[in-house]
Amino acid sequence: FRSLGSPALQSSSDLSLRGPDDMAPAMRSSAAGGVAALALGGAAVMQVFGQSQGPTFVQPLPGVGRTAGARSFQASRPLTGVLEQPAAAQRPSFLPIFAMVAGAAAALRSQVVRRAKGKPQTTSGVRIRKPKNNALRNSSIATFEECTTKQNYAPLTYMYRRRFCRPRHKPIQMATRTGRQSGHKFHSLHTERGRHARKYRVIDFMRSKRDQFGTIKTVEYDPYRNARICLVRYEDGEYRYVLHAVGFFVGQQIISSADAPIFVGNALPLDKVPIGTMVHNIEMHPVHGGQIARAAGASAVVLSRDKKFVTVKMPSSEVRLIPKGAWCTIGKVGRTEAQLIKLGKAGKSLHLGRRPHVRGSAKNACDHAHGGGEGRSPIGQKHPMTKFGRCAHGRHTRRVQFSDKRILIRRKKKSGRA
Repeated sequence: FRSLGSPALQSSSDLSLRGPDDMAPAMRSSAAGGVAALALGGAAVMQVFGQSQGPTFVQPLPGVGRTAGARSFQASRPLTGVLEQPAAAQRPSFLPIFAMVAGAAAALRSQVVRRAKGKPQTTSGVRIRKPKNNALRNSSIATFEECTTKQNYAPLTYMYRRRFCRPRHKPIQMATRTGRQSGHKFHSLHTERGRHARKYRVIDFMRSKRDQFGTIKTVEYDPYRNARICLVRYEDGEYRYVLHAVGFFVGQQIISSADAPIFVGNALPLDKVPIGTMVHNIEMHPVHGGQIARAAGASAVVLSRDKKFVTVKMPSSEVRLIPKGAWCTIGKVGRTEAQLIKLGKAGKSLHLGRRPHVRGSAKNACDHAHGGGEGRSPIGQKHPMTKFGRCAHGRHTRRVQFSDKRILIRRKKKSGRA
């Protein structure tokens, strides 16, 4: 059996035929070999991560003679052995680390693709909600990753209170839309019911701080607009809020001057802007403050100029003339992904202050001119009417604007819009 078996079988058979006293040296040698393997593995890991420095000390294993085939035990501390200096210092290899990182990234990417199942992927600034219920399915929210703080600058923030009546013998704060003791109860108005409380931030749309450099301190959230705002500190110590543009970062220097450089965030007159430059926060008339291209992702393009006017292409594809003395800001309003947000349910629209619109034919006759009747009845009028009984079809309800004569090309009407 020994002659026919393998060497491993022969060694095992030898151990089985030996007694306890004869097996002790062999067991000690095998245990020592396992310890040596573990030590070699630990030393290799330390060399990979760059923690094995200096010379290596080698000592023969206990119980094993220093013969030609004897194995050695490697340690990082000097033991009672022979000192061996390496021929050349070995640099740590970071290839295994990079391989592990790449594998982990690939696994995470495959997990995202598997969970998406053909749905729109999450982009920068937008996070798709998990479909835990029907309201959250296919809905997305903002990540607010561009905001640097949650605190606002109190001197430029206040609760916007609109007065509806003149109180007698009471403080003026009593008659406001946001107060419980107001004459209209608490959020009982049709247009205000359900809206979340908001504080207004005073925005510097005029950029009237001329020839002074300002430093962007924070990027903040503004509940009154879908774009972000930045808190700017000027050289004289004054703080102002400006619109956040693409490319803004904390610590950036901006200036409002007639000879300002063409850089994102700088404000200057339209006649100083090069042709083809993207601008935002444009004044319709000089000294009136920015009124055009202030929403998230909005921008206009300067097309040409003459002696009095500058031709600008609006975000709505309208081309019009604007006085060359009007000021604008270089760049594009930030948060271009705002149009990708899907609310998902009616409650979110309610929190934003958007009340539902009820059809007139669905109301009673006392509430609307189209109301009343049995079931799905016609409006009962010769032409559509407003809830006040006036003509609502074909009658001009907008007065002619003075600036309409400066429109060169009308905007292209989008599909589904009047």
